[in-house]
Amino acid sequence: MRRPAGDIRLRNRRRWAGYARTMGSNYLISRKWALTSRFAITDDTGMPRFEVQGRFAFSRRLSICDTAGAELAVISHRGLTARYQIRANGQETTVYPRGFFGRRFEIDSPAGLLEARGNFSGRQYAITRGGLPVGGVTQLRTLREQFAVEIADGEDAVLMLAVVMVIEIIRDDRRRASAAGG
Repeated sequence: MRRPAGDIRLRNRRRWAGYARTMGSNYLISRKWALTSRFAITDDTGMPRFEVQGRFAFSRRLSICDTAGAELAVISHRGLTARYQIRANGQETTVYPRGFFGRRFEIDSPAGLLEARGNFSGRQYAITRGGLPVGGVTQLRTLREQFAVEIADGEDAVLMLAVVMVIEIIRDDRRRASAAGG
């Protein structure tokens, strides 16, 4: 039986109820995103806002598109470097792990240097610029494992979502390498 959209929105609001919303825009990403070649990033009401296309494990390239299918950003990784590139709005941003065991990430963007710190394996981290929060990620405990991405007003949502996707790709690569014993 198909549920009316209102029921979905109400359930999503309940999911957010236990988490403090301090920023402007809120998005949800499914934990199982890496298993599909196409998935939606929704807002906190459950409405699709972006579509991600590609399988990074095979092509080393992901595209973030608007709901009409226009490509807004491309995530890529070349060679054996630790750096990942994001091309959005005609400009390039670089994301790379820093610190012992990659306990933080530096994001070199046209809007300035950003940094991500926190518990990456538990999906509880913040993205800051000059020490001020501009984004955050929180694992939601639901039947369908999801994580919430909050983005401050005035920030480029596509770029911030692409940065989160890169951190998730690196996190998944590390987890697979650790499980394989290497």
